[in-house]
Amino acid sequence: MVSPRELLSTIEAALLGPSPPTPTQRIELMHAIRSYIPALKSFLSYPGPSASDRAQVESKEVRLKDLPPILLDDTDVQIALKLSDDLNLNEIECVRLLVSANKEWVLFGREPLEMFRLAACLWYMERRDLITSLYTVFRAVVLDQGLDADLVAVIQKHLEDILNSGLRQRLIMLIKELNREEAAGFGGPNAERYVLDFRGAIVERQAVVSRERLSLSHCLVLSALVVRMTPKDVKDVFVTLKDCAADANSRSTIHLQIAFSLLFTLVITFISDALSTVPDKPSVLSNDPSFKHEFHDLVMATVNDPNVEGFIDGVRFAWAVHLMIEQERSTSREVSGALSRDLASTYLCLEHVCSHNVFKFFLSGVLQTAAYQNDDEDMVYMYNGYLHKMMMCFLSHPLSRDKVKEMKEKAMSALSPYVSSELGDNISDSFDNKQVARMSCQPFVSLLYLVSEIYQKEPELLYGNEELWTFIHFAGEDHTNIDTLVAFLTLLSTLASTEEGASKVFELLQGKMFRSIGWSTLFDCLSIYDNTFKQALQTSGNLLPDFQEGDAQALVAYLNVLKKVVENGNPSERKGWFPDIEPLFKLLGYENVPPYLKGALRSAIAAFIKVSPTLKDTIWNYLEQYDLPVVVSPSVGSGGQLMSTQQVYDMRFELNEVESRRERYPSTISFLNLLNALIAEEKDVRDRGRRFVGIFKFVCDHVFGPFPQRAYIDPNEKWQLVVACLQHFQMVLKMYDIRDEDVETAVDMSQSSDVMHTSSLETQLPALELLKDFMSGKIVFRNIMSIILLGVDTIICERTSQTYGQLLENAVKLSLEILILVVEKDVFLADFWRPLYQPLDIILSQDQDQIIALLEYVRYDFLPQIQQCSIKIMSILSSRMVGLVQLMLKSNAAKHLIEDYATCLESRFDECQSIENTKDDPGVLILQLLIDNISRSAPNITHLLLRFDVDSPVERTVLQPKVHYSCLKVILDNLENLLKPDINGLLHEFGFQLLYELCLDPLTGGPTMDLLSTKKYQFFSKHLETICVSPLPKRSHNQSLRTSMLHERAWLLKLLALELHAADMSVSTHREACLSILSLSFSQFAGDNYKGPDLSQTSEVDSIDMHRTMKKNKVLELLDVVQFRSPDIAIQCPQLLPTFSIDVNDILKNSATSEMGGVYYFSDRGDRLLDLDALHEKLWQICTQVSSHFNEVEMSELRTSIQQFLRWAWRYNKNLEEQAAQLHMLTGWSHIVEVSISKRMPLLEYRSQILFELLGASLSAAASPDCTLRMAVILSNVALTCMAKLRDERFLCPGGVDSDSVTCLDIISVKQLSNGACHSILYKLMMAILKNESSETLRRRQYALLLSYFQYCRSILNPDVPASVLRYLLHEEHDEDDELNLQKIGKEQAELERANFSIIKKEAQAIIDLVTKDAMQGSEVGKALSFYVLDAFLSVDHEMFFLNQLQSRGILRSCLMDISNFSCKDTWCSLESMQRINTLEAQLSLLLRVSHNYGKHGAQILLSMCTLEHLGSSGAVFLQIKGSSRWVGPAAGKDLAGESDKQRLLVTPILRLVSSLTSLVESSDYLEVKNKIVREVLDFVKGYQSIFDQILREDVLVAEELTLERINLVVSILSKVWPYVENDEHGFVQGLFAMMRVLFSFDSVSSSFVKPSDPLESQRKTEFLIFQLCFSLSSYLYSLMKRKLMRFSVMDRPRELGDPGTQQQPTLYLLLGLLNLVTTSLERAGEEKFLLLNKIQDINELSRQEVDEIISLCMKQDCISPYDNIRKRRYIAMIEMCRMAGNRDQLITLLLQLAELVLNILLFHLQDDKSDLQDLSSLSGSLHPVVERLEQLKKDKIGRDLKFFHRSVRLLKEMFSSA
Repeated sequence: MVSPRELLSTIEAALLGPSPPTPTQRIELMHAIRSYIPALKSFLSYPGPSASDRAQVESKEVRLKDLPPILLDDTDVQIALKLSDDLNLNEIECVRLLVSANKEWVLFGREPLEMFRLAACLWYMERRDLITSLYTVFRAVVLDQGLDADLVAVIQKHLEDILNSGLRQRLIMLIKELNREEAAGFGGPNAERYVLDFRGAIVERQAVVSRERLSLSHCLVLSALVVRMTPKDVKDVFVTLKDCAADANSRSTIHLQIAFSLLFTLVITFISDALSTVPDKPSVLSNDPSFKHEFHDLVMATVNDPNVEGFIDGVRFAWAVHLMIEQERSTSREVSGALSRDLASTYLCLEHVCSHNVFKFFLSGVLQTAAYQNDDEDMVYMYNGYLHKMMMCFLSHPLSRDKVKEMKEKAMSALSPYVSSELGDNISDSFDNKQVARMSCQPFVSLLYLVSEIYQKEPELLYGNEELWTFIHFAGEDHTNIDTLVAFLTLLSTLASTEEGASKVFELLQGKMFRSIGWSTLFDCLSIYDNTFKQALQTSGNLLPDFQEGDAQALVAYLNVLKKVVENGNPSERKGWFPDIEPLFKLLGYENVPPYLKGALRSAIAAFIKVSPTLKDTIWNYLEQYDLPVVVSPSVGSGGQLMSTQQVYDMRFELNEVESRRERYPSTISFLNLLNALIAEEKDVRDRGRRFVGIFKFVCDHVFGPFPQRAYIDPNEKWQLVVACLQHFQMVLKMYDIRDEDVETAVDMSQSSDVMHTSSLETQLPALELLKDFMSGKIVFRNIMSIILLGVDTIICERTSQTYGQLLENAVKLSLEILILVVEKDVFLADFWRPLYQPLDIILSQDQDQIIALLEYVRYDFLPQIQQCSIKIMSILSSRMVGLVQLMLKSNAAKHLIEDYATCLESRFDECQSIENTKDDPGVLILQLLIDNISRSAPNITHLLLRFDVDSPVERTVLQPKVHYSCLKVILDNLENLLKPDINGLLHEFGFQLLYELCLDPLTGGPTMDLLSTKKYQFFSKHLETICVSPLPKRSHNQSLRTSMLHERAWLLKLLALELHAADMSVSTHREACLSILSLSFSQFAGDNYKGPDLSQTSEVDSIDMHRTMKKNKVLELLDVVQFRSPDIAIQCPQLLPTFSIDVNDILKNSATSEMGGVYYFSDRGDRLLDLDALHEKLWQICTQVSSHFNEVEMSELRTSIQQFLRWAWRYNKNLEEQAAQLHMLTGWSHIVEVSISKRMPLLEYRSQILFELLGASLSAAASPDCTLRMAVILSNVALTCMAKLRDERFLCPGGVDSDSVTCLDIISVKQLSNGACHSILYKLMMAILKNESSETLRRRQYALLLSYFQYCRSILNPDVPASVLRYLLHEEHDEDDELNLQKIGKEQAELERANFSIIKKEAQAIIDLVTKDAMQGSEVGKALSFYVLDAFLSVDHEMFFLNQLQSRGILRSCLMDISNFSCKDTWCSLESMQRINTLEAQLSLLLRVSHNYGKHGAQILLSMCTLEHLGSSGAVFLQIKGSSRWVGPAAGKDLAGESDKQRLLVTPILRLVSSLTSLVESSDYLEVKNKIVREVLDFVKGYQSIFDQILREDVLVAEELTLERINLVVSILSKVWPYVENDEHGFVQGLFAMMRVLFSFDSVSSSFVKPSDPLESQRKTEFLIFQLCFSLSSYLYSLMKRKLMRFSVMDRPRELGDPGTQQQPTLYLLLGLLNLVTTSLERAGEEKFLLLNKIQDINELSRQEVDEIISLCMKQDCISPYDNIRKRRYIAMIEMCRMAGNRDQLITLLLQLAELVLNILLFHLQDDKSDLQDLSSLSGSLHPVVERLEQLKKDKIGRDLKFFHRSVRLLKEMFSSA
């Protein structure tokens, strides 16, 4: 069975949601109700204490159901027994409470009393949830909530069964029991009086129990409408009512509300039973004659308690109506003997009711009490509804009609007690309460007031109420008494509360229905008094006659009717109802008119303001003509002295001299309300309130300033006066803006004297004066703070217990809103006004109680606006006050504020109705407050409210949300379940954003991530399977929720990605969290081992069928969710307003925000939206300017067009928000995907399969027509990451083997995608590139992806393992199948290349057009990438197809032209120049590809295009010269790096290209070479002699790799063409010979060329480059020897050494030194290769330490982690050793070629007849050891067939021997 909390949640979600329940919710609801039926039948019945259970608890070992034995300590036993005694609970149940409380809040470390209170709190929470669930179900059946009728019928059937099983009797008994001072009630004398609520706040147990009783009484009321109450139930409720009514008036408001509930339970029962006409619900009470007599005697019994008498009279009234209806029904059926007895009982009861004036009790004792007005809205609505039914039955029944007629006649015959004005002055000037008190003694008058009160609360009950209008006609006849007239007019004013009622009342008083009651009476009376007073003034001067109080009261009643009729009348009809309203103004200026009559006159006048704009201007004119003036500024005489003025009767005098003495203020209140209404309608605000500065001063200085010191008879008037003043201040701050010149003027005036300041009253601005008051802490500020400082607890108490509570509440709300308006402007003004005026936060900080009082209003939950204001003030103060947290800690308010904010947030999460305006959502405001404060200096408000440790470093906090109630606990609990997404979607979104920002912050990140990594949360990764992949709401149904859910998922994904990125895998909780995230994201089990085994052995995607049974990856489902067509957000406003010559494009194109005069604003999410209010204001300003040109019809059309335009703007905002949300979710998706595959891939299985699916899905989505450009960029980035990871994954250690051993089979068992999969990727990529909607930014990423794809397809086998090494290892293992597999892989490689070529060829026209367009017209970065793409196309071009395409489009020639036109400028270090250089490098790479890929044909094509000439004319080569002065090696400092990069970027590629072209020298005929090719190359070399010479002069012994490459290229070029030069006038030969002497020297050893400090790989590369250079130099010697027949001497001759002009030719001794060096290197390389191969074969015998040493030696520590097993380590070591062996093999090949070349040179000299054999014989001594060593080289170590090599060695040896 679900818990009570889950039951309540299920019921609320299904029955109280904003939309009808879904089928799933209905099923869950029915299941929950059925499961709780037994518990509801025995409602709130718990097992009592038991001796055996008590003994079991005392034994300290307790067994609970479905739980292992629980061991208790002494404290646990003590608390459990205390709970049992205080709550009358079974001891085992108390242990369960302790266990549940520990699970909910963690009791460890708490005091025993706190533990007791928490456990008791949990028990009361469970009871509360059960009671609320029952109430909600009752409410769904009784009230019309728009639920499905079938669902309601099923629920009602269950309720009927439960009620018939005794639930109602249980409710009645509980209401009585809980009111007793015992354990089962609110606690015995020795019981603990307090418990802790869910916030951790201490509350009184009796208050909790009283709330339970009230809820139970509400359930009792509703139960009477589900199942008829039985006679026993009625009697029990009646007895209970008498008990509750006895102490209702002496106890709290709740007790009075309980008594009301019981009273109305009986009223509803009697009325519904008597009116029952439904066959399935027959009358129960009417069919029980014995009950009638028994209950009649019971209800008519005498009651001595006056507190109970009124409630019993109320029951008697309902009983009398019940009897009347039954009597009427019985009369219609038959006449029996009992009828006369029933009739007698009815008469008796009716007479008693009327004689005791029960109407007065219902009016003053029920409806007008604060308890009734503050009761549950639904219950009050139902109470009023049944009062309406009861009164209509009473007024329409013949018996009661006669009684009413009798009461009316009695009331009419009574004399009206006209009170003189003098007496009235001493008593009261407000007739309301006095009138009610005097008139209510007459039952008929009370009846009229009661009917008025009922329909004033529920005006909709007036519709179609003909019985009421019949009574109105009766009640309005022949009034001879002021009391009845006033009561009747009061009833008419209530009837005019609706449009229909207003029309009827107007017609009623306009016609001749009543002889003495009508509109003419009102206006005639006003005119008569006006004329009388005028005549009196003319005859007797200032002496005016008294105003008759009766007339004044009647006029007030008339005016109230007039006010309601005008306010609620039809707008089009009411314009002609009262054409002349001047009489309403004529009495306002007379002193003898009672203030309350003036108040009624002004209230009636205020109703006419909105009738028409013309009438508003008329009202202003009449007020200036007739009303009292406002005189606030005394005149100033010469010398600045104030002059005394004659006292005038103005508003100031009336307030201070008349109303203050009477302590009544109706005139001033009405005066302020009227002026506020008039000013609010003013559209012309250009003078910024200067016209009303007098009124403002009056309000400030004379009304609001002294209000705390005034006396008030009626507190309502006090707060009405305050509210009117505050509304005026708020209006001043809202309506009028402040300009810079106003501020400057105000500064000048502030420096003048007070007298001059007073004299310039008309120049003052009300808004500035009000701001000055606040910023200097003067009277308005002090009075507003005095209201605030009443405190939230006082306001709550007054709100619930006093009738003026709502006015006080409104005053607090306005005060807070005014403070917010002030802080929006004070900082700007303070910059000008300091130090005289300070920002409001400085003023507030002078008294910390003020700040605490402001912030504590977050606890006030009666009016959400007050909470919102308090939160906004907290947000403002937190951004301004650095020490706000310390202030709250110092004042001991921090704990309560933490709990209050958490309670407010939790209440918002529990709401069942959505809040449309998110700006007024307290939950959103709190979350925004927390987010905004994260980055502020610690400790900040976020740290405090989330319970970080603010007394020590925040980063050391250990968060315990279960221990401390805070916003963090509320957020985590709600994000864990994500309930009611349609209501709380925005809160969920900001909640996840808050957690993400907390994790990202350096201070809060550690504690937050540690908390979220625990098993309970694991970063909410469980939502990946449910919420995240659920379908989004339809855009047409709920677009706001759709947007919010997209953002919510985005933040969740980013949160998960952050954990995957930053988690410390050595911490178990983080490790488990990452495994959980990966497992759920990729729908597989991520194993506990960190090695991440991969079960595929060959091509993973070849075995797609094996994976079809796997679930679809959640990340792919997430991509499906976000992949939809984005709504259109193009700013194409509807063509509506241009019809009226209004162009809104200028408004929309203005980028300014609404704060700066624009129409845009930035939302909380950062979206730039249209400000609809600002846009509406701008449009109306334009319309006002052009309105004179339009007639009425055109103006109406214009208004309609504006409304349509605003609807378009609203839709534009929604679409923009949705598109931003879609992009945000895709960004979050990309984060989790890229982090997973880049950092946590080893934790996953089937890695290649996952990468292929992600890559394919990303490309498909990017190619989709629904994909926007920005989305495509994100998807392309993901695809790039996947492609890169696929390349890395291919050659990782294969998994799926239990053994720790590795073999050569693992090397060829690559995880290459199948050819079909590769083709699929390429096809999708081509479709994405060729998509119509594209951009260069997007294509750059797609081109990079295409290049990465070609790189992936370039080699199936691991390129780090040379084929020679692989074949050797396979041969040694004697595995013929592996040899076949190797051949198969080769064939697949060739097939893949051919297929790639075919796929591209199919789209060749489009793709090449696109790429070449980017290469020619794109940005420099785009050009470079485009050329590299063309380069890649040529790399797979087997048919010269792409080459022909490029030639036909002139791409190659264009590249050469760009190279030729490149010029070296002084600004070549700029970013733009660097990008241009990169483009040139790409173009050179393309040309080099042509030469290499197409061999001689390609080189000939390039030469035919005069490539060398273009290179020669280019300024790129001069970069070498320009920076030559600084190119001096590693010591050059920082400039060297940049300089070296430039040279590498251009000089080296150019040399490569020239070197490739020189290949034609060797492949061409001699004559062809001599005539063309050599000549062009020589011209190029000679043209850049300085560059070649500079490179040749480099010191090869200290040169870096790039420098060695350049030297090698230069030597290679010269070695091929320079032998054709006849004379060395350029000195290149000398440079080459000098280099030979350095490299071939006997003293040079291989260690001289490498630096021991360099990495091993760098040493190997340097060594290889050096020997490659030696080979080029030897080739040059060989060419000289062959072509120029040059002969080299054996050794240097002395004369050559002394002659500087002689070329230093290399000698044979120098070559012999080179041969010795080569031999040594060959021996060492062969030995190293041999050892490496042996170690590879024995890799499985090596220990982990030895393997790790190999990995460290190869600098590959980053490839492993501490969690990798020995097999992966061995694999990495084996690959690295294979790579090293391949490197040695490559070096051996080069060394053998070099040795053979040297041998050939020596052999040539021996075979040459011109050689001096005697000189050569001197070499034999040195040559012999070298030759011997060469002969000893073995095939098993060298890895080559040395037969031909040994033949040359032996031949050389023999020839030297013979010589």
